[in-house]
Amino acid sequence: MRRAGSLALFAFCTLLASPFCLVTAQVPAAAAPPQQPAPESPEFQNDSVRTLQPKVWELFKSGQYAQIDVLAQQLRSQKIRFRGGNWELNYLYQVINTPGSVTATDAEWQALIDKLQSWIASNPKSPTPRIALAEAYIGFGMKARGTGYAKTVTPEGWTLFYQRIESARSTLVEANAISANCPEWYRTMQLVGLSQGWPREQMDSLVKNGMALDPEYFYIALGMADYLLPKWNGKPGDVEAFAAQIADSIGGREGDAVYFYIADHVNCCGPTQAPGMDEARVQRGFTAMSQLYGYTNGLLNSAAFMALRAGDTAAAQQLFAKIGDDWFAGVWGSKARFDASRTAQPVGGVAPVGPMPAPTKQGTTDSPKD
Repeated sequence: MRRAGSLALFAFCTLLASPFCLVTAQVPAAAAPPQQPAPESPEFQNDSVRTLQPKVWELFKSGQYAQIDVLAQQLRSQKIRFRGGNWELNYLYQVINTPGSVTATDAEWQALIDKLQSWIASNPKSPTPRIALAEAYIGFGMKARGTGYAKTVTPEGWTLFYQRIESARSTLVEANAISANCPEWYRTMQLVGLSQGWPREQMDSLVKNGMALDPEYFYIALGMADYLLPKWNGKPGDVEAFAAQIADSIGGREGDAVYFYIADHVNCCGPTQAPGMDEARVQRGFTAMSQLYGYTNGLLNSAAFMALRAGDTAAAQQLFAKIGDDWFAGVWGSKARFDASRTAQPVGGVAPVGPMPAPTKQGTTDSPKD
């Protein structure tokens, strides 16, 4: 079994797998109820997001769990999405599965876990608190492990990490009959599998069942793409083959949109991790996603970044024309890099984004192994 130490840079935002991933502030060190997460300001632009977050948080904080259960079931059944295609159901879990930061104190993590356990006791048949509890255990495990390389983790950190991941697994297994009709259950179990080093056939089975429940819940496809990266459990070309296969099986604009989501997840906005993604299909997927759900500024900038990485300057310039000066820091890092990239000229010593050079040795690019 591959040691889960290669989870180093996976971090808690990958659990959420969303451009709406919360950027959270530190909260006071006290055994108080978890603090409300703070939104990522540039991409936190949807009125529906601004409405959903405080609504869910206030219900959770005040213990009005039955109302969250009703809302979660509505979001599951109606498949309600934000602009850009993110599911409101996924975002609901983001609000309640963390005390505000993966580095919050143990007391704050435990307070959150106790609150979710109280919710389960009040409504044993609800899938929502059980899945959120499993996600909280995963986040608490990452807190013990830290986000450094495996060699930096203490023996105590490894012990707590594995104990908390196992708590997540057992929570999901116990809740299988209750929770398996929620697609987030499968996404959360994928994180357990990646953490525990599950073999490929076990992950394939999990993905097959999750996609059979709801092929449009693209977070499951993102989870498998993570698993198949060469720095985790795959080999070069595995992600690209999976992306094409899953997009073809879904078909139509939705399939192309999922292809784009996978490319955005693994290839933006640092080193390209799946260089064999079909750039024409990536751009077709961006168009399909835009037609289905509209696009966010972050995703528009991401499409331009990936076009440059693939050497598709024509597509990049068309996207830059739409972006104008509305650059997104989460993609480019700095205004200088954005300006350099859209003009193809260095700005202030900052080079433009361009095609990635071929690696000189397998696994040397940003690999968190060891």
